[in-house]
Amino acid sequence: MERGDGPWDITDERIMVERMYPEGYMIINGHHRWAAALRLGIKRVPIKILNLTHEDDIINIIERSENNKRAAIDLDDLIFVNEAEYPAEKKLPYLADLRYNKKRIRLGFPALCRFLQSRGYDVWVFTSEFCSVDHIERLLKRYHITPDGIITASGRIEKTEENKKKRIREMMNKKYIRTITLYNDLMIVVNSQTGDSDQILRRRSRGLKKTKDNNAGNINNRMRVSFDLDEVLFVYPETHKTEPPLKFPFNRIYKERLRLGTPRLINRLQGLGYEVWVYTSSFRSEAYIKGLFRHYGVRFDGIVNGTRHLKEVQRDNKITLPQKVPSRYRISLHVDDESVICTLARQYGFNAYQLDAQDDDWEEKIVERAEQIKKREFS
Repeated sequence: MERGDGPWDITDERIMVERMYPEGYMIINGHHRWAAALRLGIKRVPIKILNLTHEDDIINIIERSENNKRAAIDLDDLIFVNEAEYPAEKKLPYLADLRYNKKRIRLGFPALCRFLQSRGYDVWVFTSEFCSVDHIERLLKRYHITPDGIITASGRIEKTEENKKKRIREMMNKKYIRTITLYNDLMIVVNSQTGDSDQILRRRSRGLKKTKDNNAGNINNRMRVSFDLDEVLFVYPETHKTEPPLKFPFNRIYKERLRLGTPRLINRLQGLGYEVWVYTSSFRSEAYIKGLFRHYGVRFDGIVNGTRHLKEVQRDNKITLPQKVPSRYRISLHVDDESVICTLARQYGFNAYQLDAQDDDWEEKIVERAEQIKKREFS
C-alpha cells in the first residue's frame, strides 16, 4: 500500500491504517474499500496513518503520574460541541480550522483543565473516534491544554484481553484514590478505597427536549431501586418458583410468569419509602409492562425500556454505553442478572445486586441491600 493519489477518487474517505512495528501497516477502518481496490487492480489508494492508544500506553501514563486523583473527560459527549447549541472557544485560524475538521471546543474547557491540574488532578481525555493521539494533542495544545492522558478509539480498549484490563483496573485503583468522570449530563465521583460513588450530579443539557415523565426530573430524597425484567422478575416455571398465572383471557395476553414474591417485594419497598422502577433492555412497551403488573397489584414509579434508553441515554453518543445506566435516572440500586451490568456499576455510579438463580431469600437480601445503601448515602 502506498500513500498518494491514484485512480481512487481523492474525495473518498481515506482508509485508516495503523503503523505496525518493526514495519508495515494494519487496516483499522476501510477493509471493504481495500478489498475492492485489489479486485479492481488499483495499486495506490489514499490512506490516513493513525497512532491509537494501546494498553501499554495507558500503563505508561499511570506509571508516569505523580498525582493520586484523576479526572476523565469525554471529548465526544462533552467537549466537541456544535457552536449553534453551545458556547464555544474562539475559532482557530482558517488553515488550522480545516486541519482539525472545524472542531469546536466547549467554552471554558481550557480553564477547567487548568483548574483541575492546579488542584492535583491528572486530566485524561478520551474519544471513541479513530484519530491519532498526536492529532488530539496538537489540537488541544492550540487551546493551551496539556492533558496527562489521551485515549483514542476508546471502544477498542473495552475489547482488550481480560487479564490486561484487570491489570489496568488494579493499577488505576492503586494509583488514584479519587476519580471524576465527566459526561455531557452526568458527573460521577468514585472513591477507589471504599468502592463507593461519592456524588452523582445529573443535569439537563441545553437543547435537549424535556421528557414527559415528571419522575425523571423530580429531585427528592426518596431512594430509587430498579429491576431488570427478563431472568429477574420474569422467569421460567421450569427453573424458578413463580406467582400463579393470570386467569383467562389475560394469560393469553401476558404470557410472562413472575418470580415468586415479586408483588410482595415491590409493595414492601414502596411501603418503606423507596421508589421502584423497571429498567430493562427489552423493547416491551411501557403500556404493556404497566398492564401486566397492574393485574398483580403493582404500580411502578418509573419505567425505562430499550426505546427510552436509546432516546434519552445512548442518544447520539459515539461511544456505545452499557444497555443500562441507572445512574442517569438517579437510581441507587439496580437488580439485574447480567454480570456485565453489575461489573460496570461502580464505573457508572450506581450499586448493583446480581440475581439469577432460584433463591428463596431473595426478597430479604434485596431489602437488606437497599437499607445498607440508604443508610450510607441518604442519611
